[in-house]
Amino acid sequence: MAIFKKNKKEETKKVSTQEDNELKDEISKAYDEIMSGNKEEKAEEQPQQEPKDDIAFENEVFKSKVKAFKQERNQQNLIAVLKMLSGRKFLLPSVCNVEDPFEKLENGNVRLKEGTVFNPAFLTSTDKKVFLPIFTDEESMVQKSPSGVLLKLNFEQCVTVVYDEKNPVEAVVINPFTENMIIGIDLLKMVFKEKKKEEKQD
Repeated sequence: MAIFKKNKKEETKKVSTQEDNELKDEISKAYDEIMSGNKEEKAEEQPQQEPKDDIAFENEVFKSKVKAFKQERNQQNLIAVLKMLSGRKFLLPSVCNVEDPFEKLENGNVRLKEGTVFNPAFLTSTDKKVFLPIFTDEESMVQKSPSGVLLKLNFEQCVTVVYDEKNPVEAVVINPFTENMIIGIDLLKMVFKEKKKEEKQD
């Protein structure tokens, strides 16, 4: 991964990576199993401990699932990751439409200047592919947010950024500097196909 990139309107080709092709069938099976409510698998027992921070503990559990999938790409590990994505909050670096978005008030407080807009920042790889980087926590980040502000979005909101045709994004990448799990746009559409259908019916 290279540097954060600002949102720009530009055309981009749909890239089908070898990794995406290999996982399409497994993603489809995993999605169908999740949606059918199949709970035959026993939940893995978590270590008996009292976490100081529930969110941090949940993040560590999630990252462990991602690492397990990266080490051994099978349906069971894939399902474990997918089950934890829906509704999960992620941190996103952002870019701003103004150089200095904050102003200081007479009482000493600080507020955003009128018309200030923050948008997710993108990552550009050495081969010019554009990704939406999302992070489980600040500890997983190496670079600071270009604007100095982190956005907090759930995974479904992150997906809408990828779906937006104005954005030249080809995939979501979870913790690009550590776990580095890439989920391509085709796989995202496959995983969230049911939700999109329901939204059209409403």
